[in-house]
Amino acid sequence: MNYGAIPAATLAELLLYLNEQESFDSLNKLGTVSRQSFGAALKALAAHLKEEAVEKAELPDFRNWKDLTEPCRKILAKLSPQEAKLLLKGLSA
Repeated sequence: MNYGAIPAATLAELLLYLNEQESFDSLNKLGTVSRQSFGAALKALAAHLKEEAVEKAELPDFRNWKDLTEPCRKILAKLSPQEAKLLLKGLSA
């Protein structure tokens, strides 16, 4: 998935870089969120984005599977990433 023009994996790397390099001094002025809590939230978000990018990259685009009939391709293209993974895992077993 892209966020604006930025792919999820790239955005994750940017968040991790900012977390390491930026002090976020404005958090002190707010007084509601500690730097440690904010850093943990950035790391969690980056991990989620990386996971999302991996899930997306591993899934085939069923619409391009020319060995399948058009109706089958349309149905498979509507699967969620988890559903597609389960289907592929089941078929490969």
